[in-house]
Amino acid sequence: MSSFTMYKLNTAEQLDLFLNPSGKLNLDEVSRSMNEKVATIGNDGRISGEGFIKPIITNRNGISVLEAYGTDLVNLGNYFDTKFHDETVTTTETQYTFYSKTRIIITEDSDLILKFDNSTEEKAKGKVKALVEGLGFETQLFKLDDSLLRRIQNDDTLTWSAAKLDRIDKDGDKTTKVSYEIDLANDVHPSEVDDAYRNYGKMSHLKFEIPYETAGSTTNVTVSLYNNGHRVFFEEQELGISNVHDFIIYLMNKLYSI
Repeated sequence: MSSFTMYKLNTAEQLDLFLNPSGKLNLDEVSRSMNEKVATIGNDGRISGEGFIKPIITNRNGISVLEAYGTDLVNLGNYFDTKFHDETVTTTETQYTFYSKTRIIITEDSDLILKFDNSTEEKAKGKVKALVEGLGFETQLFKLDDSLLRRIQNDDTLTWSAAKLDRIDKDGDKTTKVSYEIDLANDVHPSEVDDAYRNYGKMSHLKFEIPYETAGSTTNVTVSLYNNGHRVFFEEQELGISNVHDFIIYLMNKLYSI
């Protein structure tokens, strides 16, 4: 399942470099800075050093964006490599490392999105974020906190179906956390658990469907938000032939507006 994390970029220390007269981010300058810190790539195409790959400026839903890949070394731990040579068996402890990619999306409104195709790619999130910060930015995480998740839950344009509550504090009840789904076919009491605990504890997960127009028709895309890591997951295959990055910008703007 694809996921992404959202940030705001602060360019206060380099206003002249990165902001144009209208206050928008100068994506051409950011792209130029990226091209000064490109990833090392061998003749066989194998990535052998951290950096940026193929920054391009395009338009997504009427917003100018800079898209690139960021690469960094990922360590999945150690393993023991055993060899037999000269009638002797030897075992060597070796690190399992490789260079992974992260999709970087920067908007003219100073939004930063780091998008991952799988959980292994997500392991490079901190280092790729540091690569972007190394261009001269500070980053501020867009938090998926209890307040936002509850506003989304109450948004009439979205249909939520599952939630998790942590740190429950209810008189006479020893329950500390609950995860539950609702019965969308039941208009009166879709979930007894929701009835009992909705107003207690902190919401840490919410699953919902968001309507999205694609190829001339409207489809519902399943989205899951997690407070842990402030991660947004979505079912990419539900988009059909629609562009994934167009949807990400659409979903980002929806989350900002709630």
